[in-house]
Amino acid sequence: MKRFRFATSHLIMIGMILFGILALSMRVFKESPALMFIVFLTCLAVVGLFYYQKETYEISELEQIELVNSQAEDNLVTLLDQMPVGVIQFDPQTEKIEWFNPYAELIFADENGDIDSDFISDIIQHKKDGAVDQTLEIEDNKYAVDVDMDSGMFYFFNIAREDETQKEVSAQQPVIGIISIDNYDDIVSSMSDAEVSTINSFIANFISEFARKRDLFYRRVNMDRFYFFTDYSVLERLIDSKFDIVEQFRKEAQEQELGLTLSMGISFGQAHYSQIGQLAQKNLDLALVRGGDQVVIRENGDSKETLYFGGGSVSTVKRSRTRTRAMMTAISDKIKMADQVFVVGHKNLDMDALGSSVAMQVFASNLIDDAYTVYDQNCMNHDIGRAIDSLQKDSASHLLTLSEAMGKVTSESLLVMVDHSKLDLTLSRDFYDQFAEVIVIDHHRRAEDYPKNAVLSFIESGASSASELVTELLQFQNGKQRLTKVQASVVMAGIMLDTKNFSTRITSRTFDVASYLRTLGSDSTEIQTISALDFDEYRAVNELILRGERVLPTILLAVGADEKTYSNVVASQAADTLLNMAGIEASFVISKNTSGEIAISARSRSRINVQRIMENLGGGGHFNLAACQLSGVTTQEAQSLLLEQISDELKENEES
Repeated sequence: MKRFRFATSHLIMIGMILFGILALSMRVFKESPALMFIVFLTCLAVVGLFYYQKETYEISELEQIELVNSQAEDNLVTLLDQMPVGVIQFDPQTEKIEWFNPYAELIFADENGDIDSDFISDIIQHKKDGAVDQTLEIEDNKYAVDVDMDSGMFYFFNIAREDETQKEVSAQQPVIGIISIDNYDDIVSSMSDAEVSTINSFIANFISEFARKRDLFYRRVNMDRFYFFTDYSVLERLIDSKFDIVEQFRKEAQEQELGLTLSMGISFGQAHYSQIGQLAQKNLDLALVRGGDQVVIRENGDSKETLYFGGGSVSTVKRSRTRTRAMMTAISDKIKMADQVFVVGHKNLDMDALGSSVAMQVFASNLIDDAYTVYDQNCMNHDIGRAIDSLQKDSASHLLTLSEAMGKVTSESLLVMVDHSKLDLTLSRDFYDQFAEVIVIDHHRRAEDYPKNAVLSFIESGASSASELVTELLQFQNGKQRLTKVQASVVMAGIMLDTKNFSTRITSRTFDVASYLRTLGSDSTEIQTISALDFDEYRAVNELILRGERVLPTILLAVGADEKTYSNVVASQAADTLLNMAGIEASFVISKNTSGEIAISARSRSRINVQRIMENLGGGGHFNLAACQLSGVTTQEAQSLLLEQISDELKENEES
């Protein structure tokens, strides 16, 4: 209930009335006692009026709260009618709209002024179904949305300005990049001073022109290394161009008859310049171990996505014997600090994984007593089974089954992962989790799922195989214990598997390693016995080949039946055979493996980067040899995913 209160006008009127009464009384009664009595009554009336005002305006605490609430409600209604926030009230049960403010009407009403209740109901139902999206787009405008299902209230407001502000802030983020000229030292080492000067001028002019066009500030820190600084708006334009500078540099270098390529590591973020710079260096290292000729970008911060550009050519970074010798020393020092060393390959061991594991176990045995090669006896192909039998008869190798190795690990033990660097591919994740420190030795391009506790990594994507890398370490170690005849044969079989009998991805160092293994007694007869396909495997290879189809003029795809399983060796052999067909640039084989997962084996010649295709599906490998495994899908679903990635890769090749 509202209380009456004298306003200023009321008090003026009362004052004039009283003044009139007093003036009239003085004229009539002059100085008689009656005048004094009238003045007394007038004063009494004034006091009485103020007392009445006081008594009538005093309210209880509850009434005060009700009054404040009433005033707040009036103000809120006015505010809801005027502020740029949409408010819609609805019945939580029926979703029927009960009330909406003018701003909501402005956004959701049609030309006739009718509110679009169906559209609003769809939004409410979307929220009921558990949608996590907190935004809504209407006619190129973006709105933040909040739906309170308990009270039946739907709020929204325009965040276009916030987005613009955020974009402006993001565009000003500092960017630090490092440019490395791949293979510079190898190329200039045998050149005259005049030729080196010509190469330096070519590189300097190219980088200078690139910096000028992109408004970058750069500095050359040595002959093959540059740093540049800019903001995210410039980086965004480079990303939109897919860093065509990488392709441009390679082409111009080829015109100069130079085997040079360019790699970059770039990072950006909010302040913390030292962290951004350190991450840029790590990204450059990642670009180099992935083969060079590419750009790696990642924002400073935890769980940020890594972007890759380039890498469209076969591995270009040449290996250095100096680096191999340095890695041998570093790995040796680390092994000496452990009480035991366990060497593991990847799931579904192939001959390269087994060969490099055996060679690494011999390397570690020259330093400490307890070094073991670990294998999974429940998951072996026929060739691996034959190799294990030969090694056990030879009795020189310290072999442990996975279950045996599980019980021997201590807090001081060291794990060595060979022929893989992805945790998803390691022999056993439970076994890996027991180790505090890991050493990684691999010849595949480094992927995302990399061990966080890796204290040393020897990743050379230019090597033909992991067996080649580990054998080189053994050569530089020159320890007392050497590979036996059977061990050398298994290691050689691993190199022959990954090089397709010395026909692909070979260098002079591959033949050097093969020659060294031959001096240790590597036996071709033993290798043929171990690696031979049995009759059932040969039939399975041909089954897959006969299921092959030409999905594109230069691409063959074979898809195995869902109800039949094939070993990894069979799928790989089928992919290799398909690639040997005339006019074929790439081949893919999809099949269910013995673990129940869908496996894809990919091969290519020189134009299609199958490693990038497989990486996008969760796998990895090399430019022209890669694979992946998919869970929870059928072969037909895997085929659809693969064809989509192939299409994207070919599109990107056309654009570049």
